[in-house]
Amino acid sequence: MSVASFSKILRRMRPHPVRVRKVIRLAYPVALGMISITLLNVVDTAMLGRLGSTPLAAAGISGVAYFAIVFSIAGIGIGVQTLTARRYGEGELLQCGQVLNAGIMLALLAGIPLVLASGAIAQGLSPFLSQHGDVVSLGAIYMRYRFLGAVFLLLNMVYRGFYNGIGDTKQQLVSAIIVTVSNILLDYALIFGNLGSPKMGIAGAAIASSLATAFGSAYFLGISLMPKYREVYRLYRHFVHALSRIQPIVRLSLPVMGQRLMSNGSFFVFFSIVARIGTLELAASNIIRSVIGLSIMPAIGIGVAAMTLVGQNLGAKKPDEAEVFAWDAAKLAAYLMAAVGLLFVAFPRFIFMIYTSDPAVIALGRIPLVFLGLTQAFGGISLVLEQSLQGAGNTRYVMLAEVLVCSLFYLPVAYLLGIRAHLGITGAWLGELVYWIMMSSLMAAKFRTGTWKSIKV
Repeated sequence: MSVASFSKILRRMRPHPVRVRKVIRLAYPVALGMISITLLNVVDTAMLGRLGSTPLAAAGISGVAYFAIVFSIAGIGIGVQTLTARRYGEGELLQCGQVLNAGIMLALLAGIPLVLASGAIAQGLSPFLSQHGDVVSLGAIYMRYRFLGAVFLLLNMVYRGFYNGIGDTKQQLVSAIIVTVSNILLDYALIFGNLGSPKMGIAGAAIASSLATAFGSAYFLGISLMPKYREVYRLYRHFVHALSRIQPIVRLSLPVMGQRLMSNGSFFVFFSIVARIGTLELAASNIIRSVIGLSIMPAIGIGVAAMTLVGQNLGAKKPDEAEVFAWDAAKLAAYLMAAVGLLFVAFPRFIFMIYTSDPAVIALGRIPLVFLGLTQAFGGISLVLEQSLQGAGNTRYVMLAEVLVCSLFYLPVAYLLGIRAHLGITGAWLGELVYWIMMSSLMAAKFRTGTWKSIKV
């Protein structure tokens, strides 16, 4: 290969600096906000870890079940962001406000029944959490109190979709900081009985999370009442007119809900597979889940920025600009995630020691974390391009890819290697490695076709 050819390849691999700055300007508040929430999960996990491996395992698998349901429904936030960004690019600011109004109505319609049925949902799902009775009983308690805050999580996702769609991503950061700080303080008080509060253990952790999520909703409500938002976008007005926006949101969001239900449901099945291996393995996997959740936050933030820029540029009739923004965002995410992956490979034991002092748990989780470090760049590409496709309105393809990869690759590999081949959680977590490689390949292949540029929303 000639020097000129090699130089050309390097230029193609390097994202354009001007576009990168614009992506970073939108992405960093989202990434910091999501990192703060994930750090909250780290603190939550660390505090529960001090209670023992059983509460840690129970909170982990019941938390997966909770998010499999609620976060799937929260896909309405993607529909809100996609429509808001497209209308914003078209200069239709009043329609942006109507999209938010419709999203709020959908969040309330979906969230209030979940709150009312929280006890029944917890009792119905808890027997499937584990084969260990203590994990089942503690998991039911944790899940019940988490579902009490479900409506606030849905509202937060709708508000995030609106503010991210208009390019004001800093509001998500402020809300996330409020949720994180309040949750940590409430964890400290309610889990261990500090600051004059009763000692509630795992129930206190769940109550703290639900209350903190409510504080985040209160912030979004308050900021949206400011004249620069309420008057410009006509927020909280003409809800009857907003009814016509519900159908487009639902049409875009249903595939996202299906995708998330498949993704989170698969993760729930994955944790059920791990639970069959053992409680210590389940505790180690909960820590791995927390670490991976933190590591992908920059890529998710970049993906949110790409979703907004793709939607706004398509609205402004600039499809080619939308495409180059998405590719540059994917390159940026891949490089950042690769750097994070090197930390997993180099310091797996140290990372585990942040969460637990149990040598058995550390020994079990160290090798899977090394393998997952090798997949981080693939994860960055997948997360950014799937959000870019969603921003263009092509939510159905992303859902179909998720169903295909989870059902044919992720879960079968986890079961066959983890259970049948007796490779333990190392074998089970290799399913995650296969998942990211397959998803990144499918997202890149679809994006290259360019068919998403002509989708109307």
